[in-house]
Amino acid sequence: MATTGTFSESAAVKKRILLLSGTSEGPPLARALLAAGFAVRATVTRAEARENLFGPLLRDVQVEARGFTEESLASFLLQGEADLVLDATHPFAVRITRLAHAVCLRLGVPYVRFERPDWEPPPGTRLVPNFAEAAELLPELGTRVLLTIGAKQLKHFAALQSQLHLVARLLPSVLSLQQALAVGFTPDRLLCLRPPFSREFNRAILMEYRIEVLVTKASGREGGVEQKVLAAGDLGVPVVMIRRPEAGNVIGVCNLEAAVKACCDKARGE
Repeated sequence: MATTGTFSESAAVKKRILLLSGTSEGPPLARALLAAGFAVRATVTRAEARENLFGPLLRDVQVEARGFTEESLASFLLQGEADLVLDATHPFAVRITRLAHAVCLRLGVPYVRFERPDWEPPPGTRLVPNFAEAAELLPELGTRVLLTIGAKQLKHFAALQSQLHLVARLLPSVLSLQQALAVGFTPDRLLCLRPPFSREFNRAILMEYRIEVLVTKASGREGGVEQKVLAAGDLGVPVVMIRRPEAGNVIGVCNLEAAVKACCDKARGE
């Protein structure tokens, strides 16, 4: 008899699930999937995330740093490497979400999307639809800017370096550093730190660097946006927040229990 959070099969072979990870929710999802009876294989975007995110779980979960194209994911699934896919990638990683959803739909492979809940910012937060519009807005708000948007998106702000004092907070990885340097950020304008960051720590950084504007993404409470925005509010620092991009017609769930239940339902063919 199948119960909520588990699945049963007549065959002794476990259902294999591909967990597209890369955020802090990946490990708890993996643990819950293991408890529900799945064989879990996970991917992360960077090699250092294997240990930093999954740590002891590496004994039970096969985790590899890799990305997928439409062709490589289709080949992976056609070779029988996974029976279903749980997409728990970052809310801003819409390319892989659209790609995975389309490939699974085409091949008839069950697909579940988990997306961390959004967080409603306080009144006065300047919400913009993309990074380019955030960059256009900055000169009228202040001259000393803290960018907490990831190294990949710094290219949208590179042209402002001659007129604004831009400081970027990045993950302490070689790739992040290379991406920032490639678009003209000098080492003295880079803070390579690993989250999570408390409200107090965020406030200390804003004060130490005399920040006048904070730029961040709507990455959700689990992504640390709440602590950043509230710290800025404590100091009266304006916040520019980039809204989440739309992933088309992909509909997901926003909590762990619902994600695991959806996977179990798919495993039972429901």
